[in-house]
Amino acid sequence: MILTVYSGREEGEWFDIEVPDECTIEHLKTLLGVRIFGQAPGDGIQYILEAKFPEGLWFTPQNTQQLMETGLRQGSCVRVQRAFSTTSEEAPIYGRRSLFQQESNES
Repeated sequence: MILTVYSGREEGEWFDIEVPDECTIEHLKTLLGVRIFGQAPGDGIQYILEAKFPEGLWFTPQNTQQLMETGLRQGSCVRVQRAFSTTSEEAPIYGRRSLFQQESNES
């Protein structure tokens, strides 16, 4: 499968990469980390991979999934960000704030 990889924030820098359909997301993150950043994930360094169908929105696939399980197909896009952290756990999300919040005038 050939995927388009965006390596810059503005999606102006990109390249195509061919990977087997059986490739896991974790392995793809390692491959892209070495190619883009010059190092594999290690202590204190994680890679966050996001994927997008040609006509869709960005989403975060699970590390244990294979490319075919995520629904990615020829022509899909991926991007990788490097994160520095001392833990592999994610912070919980307790709720979302409304863009337009109601002000209460209780005094």
